[in-house]
Amino acid sequence: MKKKWLMLGGTLGISSVMMITTGVSAFASTSGYDAYKSALKNTRTIQNVAVQASASLQDNGNVLASAAGNFKISLDKQAASGSANVKANGATQSVNFYKQKDQTVLKTNSNDTYYVQQERDKGKNKHEAKETLDPQISQQVETVIDALVGNLKDYVAVDAKTDGSKEITAQLDNSQLPTVVNAIAPIVIKHASNHERDGEKKDNNDAKQLPFNRDVLQGSTPQLSQDIKIEKVSFKANINAANYIEHQEADITVSGKDASGTAHQVTLHLQANLSGYNTTTPDTIDLSGKKVQQMDNRHHGKFHDDNE
Repeated sequence: MKKKWLMLGGTLGISSVMMITTGVSAFASTSGYDAYKSALKNTRTIQNVAVQASASLQDNGNVLASAAGNFKISLDKQAASGSANVKANGATQSVNFYKQKDQTVLKTNSNDTYYVQQERDKGKNKHEAKETLDPQISQQVETVIDALVGNLKDYVAVDAKTDGSKEITAQLDNSQLPTVVNAIAPIVIKHASNHERDGEKKDNNDAKQLPFNRDVLQGSTPQLSQDIKIEKVSFKANINAANYIEHQEADITVSGKDASGTAHQVTLHLQANLSGYNTTTPDTIDLSGKKVQQMDNRHHGKFHDDNE
């Protein structure tokens, strides 16, 4: 079962990291590309950081959904805390989360219950994390990204400031995007939309077990089925004088028609601000005397009350 709300806190935080660690870097020029990679590698050495992230989804200029969150992440202590708010379909949901020791704690603003999920195999997770961060694998990934840069490096602007900071920007329209992207994107977008909705239908029964309405985003995004194409992609990154990435934002605009033939122009905006490099400590929660409900991993997110 897809645990949207179980992962919501992490989702906004991770989306910030993903903007740092994925192919967005391919939009830099030769000098900008090198500068970005240097800042990327330096930023990834951070052991703890504060992240302020937000996202919004628009259709034909109208805001369909938005999300915002504040997070404190500690990689060295494998801990995190934060809060997130999502607005969609006229509804607002808020959740606080704490990742501490071997458990994740979630609490919505709508009730006083703390939902706790225990990690099943911490040793395995550590092993997987070690493999993911293997230097050889990182180098291989970097080599692949370098190979994919191609002519995209021609569409960048790098502004070096007098204080040692840099701003890297790029904007590509449909005609500037590689042919393979224009060919594959409509298939991926259509498949993702159909898969998401099919998955939601299959999970309807399990959704009733959750304390959160994880379907708050369902139906927000138009289901494009024809004439789909990426109209434009833009990106901006600010690198401070200490060579840390402190701000990133990206926009992608997709056009197409739904099954009824109605035209849509959908824009997704993501942005993240990083601060408190190596000086951030995640908040913790003391569950003593509080109403606690355990989430059973074996039943894919179903709950049972410790007091029952």
